[in-house]
Amino acid sequence: MLRQVEKHSGGQVREAVIVDQSRTSQDALAKLPLVTKVLTFSPDAAQLAVEGHDHPAALDRAVQGTDFTTSHVIVLDSDAFPVSDDWIERLDDISLALVPGSKSNTHPCLMVFPVRLKSSVNFSQDYLERAHRKGAPDTGRRVGTQLKATGEAVTLLSHTPAFNGYRGSFYLDGAFYHHGHGSFMAGDHDQYKGFVSQASEKLYRKRVLQHRFSLTPLDIAGLFVRYVWRRFANRLRFALRGPVSKPE
Repeated sequence: MLRQVEKHSGGQVREAVIVDQSRTSQDALAKLPLVTKVLTFSPDAAQLAVEGHDHPAALDRAVQGTDFTTSHVIVLDSDAFPVSDDWIERLDDISLALVPGSKSNTHPCLMVFPVRLKSSVNFSQDYLERAHRKGAPDTGRRVGTQLKATGEAVTLLSHTPAFNGYRGSFYLDGAFYHHGHGSFMAGDHDQYKGFVSQASEKLYRKRVLQHRFSLTPLDIAGLFVRYVWRRFANRLRFALRGPVSKPE
């Protein structure tokens, strides 16, 4: 991701602060382009109890605790990156990606706002409600509302589907790509690994590295076969081993 940022930013992005949610990869992350600091935080027990991650708390600590020397904060997911040299020129002073299908809920795959407004941003707002209310906001969903409340103009970025509508999203008229759930396959949380097919993700990764964001008819046929097989295999595994079985 950071290599793409460096490649397509023309020197306008000068430094990057990484939040290591694995809490085990500081040395490797510190060697990536643009990185000036790798942050790790103690787990937020309340958020972990909701869905097994504490991304909102980590983002809040990173943004509020960092003494930025730049004019703006750019928040990117680990599976989101620019694919065109003009992506920064397409951004407004405050630009926030929308969750696909939503007109108001924002997503931290791409958020840009002035450093002077960072105290108005709270990625954790209402997140704990997910423990008892279906549809409660996930990480950063209220950031658009928060920044609008400052009286500043806010641009909400809608998406266009990538990969024939099967996977990923483009923002900024195709200048920026977000894969979605891209870190799940590499993580150690079985609940989230179950959201993606490891075999299918290998195909998507290959296409992304080729800078190809569409599928051929053969690709689609292969994905369908993998989908059917995955559902069958996981149901069989559940029947034989019960809830402790791990999805693949």
